[in-house]
Amino acid sequence: MTDERTRAHSVVEEVQVWTGNAAMAALVALVERVRPHDEKPWLQLNEQLPAWLIELLTAPRGQATDPIVQCLLSVIAIEKRAADSFDFRGIDGSTYRERSEAASADFDVATRERVLEYAVALGLVEPTQPAGESYDMTLVLGGGFRSPLLRTRYAALLEQGGTDLGEIYLLGSPRFLLTSTLAEAPITSSYAPNASDEFDLMIAAAIEEFGFVAGPTVFECRCTDASTICPHWLRTHSADGVPPAYTHERSLSLSSPAGRHRGSVISASTSRPPYRPDTSDTFALWARCANPTPGGRALVVTTQVFVPFQRFEGLRRLYLPHGLHVDAVGFGADWGDRPLTAEYLLQEVLSAIRSARRLLVDAAEILLDHS
Repeated sequence: MTDERTRAHSVVEEVQVWTGNAAMAALVALVERVRPHDEKPWLQLNEQLPAWLIELLTAPRGQATDPIVQCLLSVIAIEKRAADSFDFRGIDGSTYRERSEAASADFDVATRERVLEYAVALGLVEPTQPAGESYDMTLVLGGGFRSPLLRTRYAALLEQGGTDLGEIYLLGSPRFLLTSTLAEAPITSSYAPNASDEFDLMIAAAIEEFGFVAGPTVFECRCTDASTICPHWLRTHSADGVPPAYTHERSLSLSSPAGRHRGSVISASTSRPPYRPDTSDTFALWARCANPTPGGRALVVTTQVFVPFQRFEGLRRLYLPHGLHVDAVGFGADWGDRPLTAEYLLQEVLSAIRSARRLLVDAAEILLDHS
């Protein structure tokens, strides 16, 4: 077990290695050459920066001497450039899109090949295996379409191959299934025919791939249904424009056919209304529900293209505050979960950069005594 300051130093080092990869600089330079940009706002949605960081960003250049501050400012510089060129979800600056609704670009074949090459170097393409043989818990991350099914299948295959998964948690949300241009139901109906949201998809995946028996849904927020805004959530958030379902926290117990408890499915509320909950929200809820022991080992299972971004979120939400060691693994593009297009890869590099910056901010608040 390590203390909080030691953990903060270690995550700074990891971010430095990833963002300092030569492929990162080459990728940013490549896309800036071929894609017009107009210096769009670089922060995502309604995100706010702490006052001390705003002060740093507005100070004259060259005043920052602390290594963590220099690292943070360097990552922000990368983020600003990537937000301008890599963003295909907020391309019009006004409409929030899910990943499957992102725009496309007119890259030529050579550019697409180079983007793929750099994405491989940054860890978004080739599948990963667990570093250990035994974990205290496994967190299967949620998603849309077939992602819940495939990620749960990957976890089941790891267990069949001898990896001790410990207690199994499937982390979902109340995000409604898409019904617009690219509807989810025709795809999810093969394993979750009655699903209305991501929480339902995770439950169905647990039953399909592990043969678990699902218990009744429990409202962790102590409400009785999701038809109205949760009063507990409302104490710290604005209800303006947010769907009531996004304000509730739910869980459901999973058991083996013999009745042995194996894990849970949980559904988080949103910390960024009116938008749906994100990975950070589900990690935060899991930590409150599970109360992990410092020094424990968690295996995070996802799709490989999301491993860098979701590892940084795991470090920020689980390792840094709780001392829980996080090993993130994913299956590759050959599983057919997510497209291996240049646009998709660039978008998820941007997601990882943003998560790296958030992780550095939290680490700086520990190391520099900011609060």
